[in-house]
Amino acid sequence: MKRVPVLLAAIAAASLVAASARAAGEADDKATQGGWREALNASGSLRGAYWSSTRDLDDEQHIPSASAWLKVAPRFGKAASAHIEGWVRRDGDKSQSQMREAYLDLRQGPVDLRLGQQIIAWGRADELNPTDNLTPRDYTLLVPEASDQRFGTVGARAVWHLGDYALTGAWLPRFRSNIFPIGTTPGVTVTREAPHDAGAALKFERTGRGVEWSVSYYDGLDPNPDLVFAGAGPGGLQLALRNHPIRVLGADVAGVLGRYGLRAEAAYTWTSHDEGPNALVKKPFFYGVAGADRTFDNGTYVNLQYYLRHIAGFSDPNAIADPLQRAIALQSALISNQRDATEHGISLRVSHRWLNDTLEVELLGVISLTRGDNAWRPKLTYALSDSLKLTVGADLFRGGRDTYFGRLRDNSLAYAELKYAF
Repeated sequence: MKRVPVLLAAIAAASLVAASARAAGEADDKATQGGWREALNASGSLRGAYWSSTRDLDDEQHIPSASAWLKVAPRFGKAASAHIEGWVRRDGDKSQSQMREAYLDLRQGPVDLRLGQQIIAWGRADELNPTDNLTPRDYTLLVPEASDQRFGTVGARAVWHLGDYALTGAWLPRFRSNIFPIGTTPGVTVTREAPHDAGAALKFERTGRGVEWSVSYYDGLDPNPDLVFAGAGPGGLQLALRNHPIRVLGADVAGVLGRYGLRAEAAYTWTSHDEGPNALVKKPFFYGVAGADRTFDNGTYVNLQYYLRHIAGFSDPNAIADPLQRAIALQSALISNQRDATEHGISLRVSHRWLNDTLEVELLGVISLTRGDNAWRPKLTYALSDSLKLTVGADLFRGGRDTYFGRLRDNSLAYAELKYAF
């Protein structure tokens, strides 16, 4: 994560290329008149925040945070452009940086080619996306917006446009895993492995008018690692977060019926559970989401979805006789959200704007109807000016310790962030 020199070097390189292109007369008139910022198409933000705790399931509280985000997107004529985005931050006494994306876009006729570190987000459902398996998120990152938790993976993506249809192919030679909180237990050490196996994906979709849909296939490593037994010794029990191979066949669809937006998304995931005796590898599963949204006359937006997960060949971890294996299997099942053979629930997003759209209040919730655990994210955003925005919110997790959201109860927190955008 500590990549400040790499980030600065990449930005400097982009600046040099853009400056050379402008000097050669390749930049447009607006870029020439406006200086380096327009030539680089630069934007960013400075952020200061307070967090009541971390998102790491630890005991740290009252975290001050300061960060700088920068994005440059210079164009090189009509057929090429670049995109470099990253951040540096300090949370309490912890400093880190990250290059979120750094890629080159090339366009030739109906084909778009993107090369480099990039975020590839698939799926049309709201927040819950069964087909979104290509690039990861850092769920421990202290940011109000879930989209800011995304970071890219090095690869190549090609899109062949065929009128209202498109065929997308992606090759990801360097795998990167989702990062989520695990917590600490006395006598137990958990290591995060860093596999580098390549992955590939295909998607065929229709966009542009009427009903939009897509079918997709992914073959690579699971972005959500399994918690597996790694050994035992004088130092205690050793566990590992290990990403295993998966294959995912998915589809999504979205359309409009009157004043309602309708959407659905589903995927079936084949795992490597049957390839060995390790019962901690997650089992094959189906995951589907369907719902509707509407914006009412008073400006209130409501999105309601139903989700269903079904585990093929489910076995209850509580049925394991050995107490140590049972404890590990239970934690693995909670992390993988495979605690029950079938789990279903609803998600809800409600938002409203006041004061000429300068004040927005939003509530996002996910409720499991199987065990009753739930997660809520209320958020209030107030635009003090065109450039300055105040965000106040919270993450609230409820449920028993043996439930998916209940295990995250210690990650319930409140925050306030002041963001200056430029």
